[in-house]
Amino acid sequence: MVTSMEVSACSQPVVVNTGAGGQDGLLVFVNQQLVAVLVLMNSNHDLDTTLDGKWFLEAGFGPCQDWNKGQIFATQDEAMTWVRTQIVRDNMEAY
Repeated sequence: MVTSMEVSACSQPVVVNTGAGGQDGLLVFVNQQLVAVLVLMNSNHDLDTTLDGKWFLEAGFGPCQDWNKGQIFATQDEAMTWVRTQIVRDNMEAY
């Protein structure tokens, strides 16, 4: 059985046009496939300053397509752990 720590995920910085201007973001890849687009929340674009510095799942693909559930992560590491967990869960359900 594969654990979330064994899933190799990498990210690439990107600027995302969220409709409120460009925001820092990350493209997240697993096995060279795009699985998520994360956006760094900041007070310049968001009215809720409690979200400042947190990561929002702007778009998810395949096993990470929970974007419409409003996934918000305290840190980039937490977001990457969530991605890995989704991949592991998806692989377990396939068998």
